[in-house]
Amino acid sequence: MGFFVDKIAIDLFKGNSLDFEIYLPGSKSITNRAFIISSLAKGETKLSNVLFSDDTKYMMKTLEEIGVDFIVNENERTVVIKNGKIPKGGGSFFVGNAGTAMRFLTSYLSLGNGKFILDGDERMRERPIRDLVDCLTSLGVDIKCVYDNDCPPVEINANGVKGGKTIIEGKNSSQYLSSVLMASPYFASGLEVEVVGELASKPYVDMTIDLMKKFDVEVVNQNYKRFIVRKKEYISPQSYFIEPDASTASYFLAAIAILSGRIKVFGLGKSSIQGDVYFAEILSQMGCEVNIEDDYIELYSEGELKGIEIDMNKVPDLVPTLAIVALFANGITRIYNVANLRIKESDRIKALVNEIKKIGGEADEFSDGLEIHPMKSYKGALISTYNDHRIAMSFAIAGLKINGIEIENPGCVSKSFPEFFDYLKKFFN
Repeated sequence: MGFFVDKIAIDLFKGNSLDFEIYLPGSKSITNRAFIISSLAKGETKLSNVLFSDDTKYMMKTLEEIGVDFIVNENERTVVIKNGKIPKGGGSFFVGNAGTAMRFLTSYLSLGNGKFILDGDERMRERPIRDLVDCLTSLGVDIKCVYDNDCPPVEINANGVKGGKTIIEGKNSSQYLSSVLMASPYFASGLEVEVVGELASKPYVDMTIDLMKKFDVEVVNQNYKRFIVRKKEYISPQSYFIEPDASTASYFLAAIAILSGRIKVFGLGKSSIQGDVYFAEILSQMGCEVNIEDDYIELYSEGELKGIEIDMNKVPDLVPTLAIVALFANGITRIYNVANLRIKESDRIKALVNEIKKIGGEADEFSDGLEIHPMKSYKGALISTYNDHRIAMSFAIAGLKINGIEIENPGCVSKSFPEFFDYLKKFFN
């Protein structure tokens, strides 16, 4: 599915019995963290089940331009990274609308020596990065937002990072904290960072800490209020398997929830380091039967769902998927404490409410979330995606149940799952 396709019609599911097992490509969040850490680590690292998507390719391209040695095999989904390095020499780099690439590379480049400029597309230039810039400034980095507007492009006159004690705002994005943590073993004085306010998306910080531990660096986590990292070199574990993307799995779990049937998702379960496996438990609250083992999630649904009221602060990327499931539940669903959705690839709260209304649904927008009122029937419509992969994939799932749904700019799914529509056709035709 390429960017030249301006829209795609979703085939209405015809009602055959659904019973399938699925194995999905690697996690976008883990892949980009693994790229950063492996690019610093001593020794050679072979990453397997790597996700190749727009966001991960932007990250990989930038690291390669800096001089990190990658050996890539997309067919086998492997990447070998040889003896990581501290960036030198400077340069200008473009990362599209890849939030993890922009945030993680900002701290990584600060470790180096030279003038670096990180820029992105029009939407990226609207997404705040001031919290991270302020944190790095306090740690001795010469860094600024080029247009002094709290957003990229970012200019870094790098000369290493002194480190020491600092603070960072927690409410807007956990990626700022993850960025600083991953670079911190190479700060001259290590890091002690205090989080101001409530930390958003805590499971993503847990993911960062887990991955750092795999590369022999310990992070002291004091109740998500203070984090301490000593100066230390990452040591490669030689090989690292990237587990399937739990956010991607949510779309297939949601499809079974609303259509009825059974699905078994391999590679995710109790041992997962991704917080988004929580989506299966959310669907359990809504009436599905769920079995979660160490390495798989199994879900059964009869299509009889109930609305819920839920705080989604820990797993905000699941909100669009949940909003679609809520359309087919009995009773109102209220989603709250996700104000940071407004600074994602789109203003996802506003986007969801707009497109739900377009298909004949009823939804109320709040500053920190939304409320969905299920209707007896919906109508087909051309769904605006706002160039946001999660809006596109979520409403594609709605199209399995609602006749006449078309997705505008379907190619935007290449940000995180280029094969999405191929998988949809394979399992739901």
